[in-house]
Amino acid sequence: MTIIPAQPYATNSRAEYRVFDKLKTAFVNDDKYLAFHSLNLTKHRYKRFGEADFVILCEYGLFVFEVKGGGVCCENDIWQTVDRNRQMHKIQNPFKQAEGALHAINEEIKDTHFFDALKISVGYGVIFPDIEFSLKSSEWDFSTICDSQKFKNFEGFLQKFFEYWHTKKSNKDKLTVENIKAIGQYLRPNFEVIESLYNQLNKFEEASCQLTQEQYKYLDIAAANKRILCSGGAGTGKTFLAVELSKRLAKENKKVMVVCKSKWLRQYLRTKIVNEFVTVATIKSAKITMKRAGIRRYEVLIIDEGQDLFNFDDIACLNSLVKGELKQGEWYIFHDINNQSGLFDAVNKEAFELLKSYPHSNIPLTVNCRNTGPIIKKITSLLAVDIGGSELKNGPQVREYNDKLKNGERLNLVIAELLNESIPPSSITILSPLCYEESSVSWASENHRIIKLDEFSIQSFPVKNISFAEIKNFKGLENEVIVVIDLPKIITQTNEALYYVAMSRAKGLLCVIF
Repeated sequence: MTIIPAQPYATNSRAEYRVFDKLKTAFVNDDKYLAFHSLNLTKHRYKRFGEADFVILCEYGLFVFEVKGGGVCCENDIWQTVDRNRQMHKIQNPFKQAEGALHAINEEIKDTHFFDALKISVGYGVIFPDIEFSLKSSEWDFSTICDSQKFKNFEGFLQKFFEYWHTKKSNKDKLTVENIKAIGQYLRPNFEVIESLYNQLNKFEEASCQLTQEQYKYLDIAAANKRILCSGGAGTGKTFLAVELSKRLAKENKKVMVVCKSKWLRQYLRTKIVNEFVTVATIKSAKITMKRAGIRRYEVLIIDEGQDLFNFDDIACLNSLVKGELKQGEWYIFHDINNQSGLFDAVNKEAFELLKSYPHSNIPLTVNCRNTGPIIKKITSLLAVDIGGSELKNGPQVREYNDKLKNGERLNLVIAELLNESIPPSSITILSPLCYEESSVSWASENHRIIKLDEFSIQSFPVKNISFAEIKNFKGLENEVIVVIDLPKIITQTNEALYYVAMSRAKGLLCVIF
């Protein structure tokens, strides 16, 4: 018969090993017999925790065996075993022990209500493989005892044992193979419980936060220099450093202006920086904002997503914002000129060279503290770019969908799949190169509540529901799960930056629907 586990559990009882071997060779290739070694009992009547030496499920019912090796003796109902050295060891009454274990298992099965329709025969027995046991008593029946003589023909003993208990009470069912498998699966289930996607993302979020804290060392480097060009790929912590640097400088009572191109990023930064000494503005609104604040020039200028401002007009504007202008003033520019330029304005190389001609220090960021290993690997292989190495080596694999379903239909299925994996709607952002009305998300929104982000709702990001944004507006932002839609599968120079920005927004899981 089949016995689980296939090898016996470690035990000090040589007798149990012998019984185990006998069971393996009994009823060979008969799927109506299933045995368990050392089955735990959580609902024992008399013990906080119990254990049955052997449990057998077969067509005749459910049966429990207690095994006692060596010699045995009983005096005044005190049972003891006798080892080879004639040493005595107190034990429980093996018949009561087997009966108690049987009741515990039977009650467990009844409590599940899975098998209410079955009338299962149950029984118990004791195996003494080392001695002849011929004592008569009203407390046991010889049909339930296997001694050394019966042990020689163990299969024959079992057959008579099963029939004894099955015929003891009438109207008992014989179990089918399916019954045996179902009860066996309940008693000692085969299972695989994998970590939920939601829990995986939570772990990576914690690890990402710890990794981001390491970026603070760059603040010390920046503070030691008056002008900084800080470069790094998506996810290397540029926006984080811009925010923290503005707070540190504000503590020195310096008037700081943080400038970016995107209205969305401006609103997002305002929620991260709440300080009377720090002003956040877009390049277009910077002069008006400065005038309204009654400030002639700011003492410090911090620029996020600097690659969007590398042109002569914007550099001229920046000159007018900071004391000493860019040539002599204090400024810190965070940029990714190699990968994220061109979504708003193309980089003017001559303007960038002019900026680099001013005395400054360079700080390269090389550690990606946002994206997991699979996301970085996908971006690197697809776009042949370097976005920094990550210490978040593992993570969910990137999910790609490329089939004949329309994007709206596929998006519905992907969203349903994510929600079924317990991902909170607020952790999911859908990105498209198209506006909401032209994107396939407009079809999916019929089945799911999807919030169209704008420069005002981004102040409360992440919002409570699934969110949608155009890729260019989501620069500098991030979410746990990003679903990229409406991009062609063929990557060209015109859409490469869109791919890069969209895919690198994902912190934990990236889904791409081609």
